[in-house]
Amino acid sequence: FTSIPESNNGEIAAVLSSHQDEANAFMASLIKLIPTHSFYTALPQLISRVLHQDQDTATVVQAILKRVLTKHPSHAMWELAWLRHSANSDRKQVGEELFKGAQKNLHRMENMKMHDLLVASKGLFKFLID
Repeated sequence: FTSIPESNNGEIAAVLSSHQDEANAFMASLIKLIPTHSFYTALPQLISRVLHQDQDTATVVQAILKRVLTKHPSHAMWELAWLRHSANSDRKQVGEELFKGAQKNLHRMENMKMHDLLVASKGLFKFLID
């Protein structure tokens, strides 16, 4: 879904916006029920929508990405790394928030090996980029 532009026919825009809200609520309720590996194959599409025009959609996408990074850090970090080092400050901020959120989750789960991997990945990717 994309944000609904203002149109001459406000009724259509209202219906489309309502459906977008329903889809966002539906996905938000299912994030923890859908296995993370199901989202892994869609990472490029999800990453491209981290700054979606609709804030609710962006929030759902970011929650999915954080969950995938938490469950599969050694795989997902490679695809999410460019967000952390993006030239776009908003994307960079989202990338930092995703990594910090996943690190916090891994620490809480006492998975220090993967936590430390994500912490060290920032320096590794900076080195590879420079």
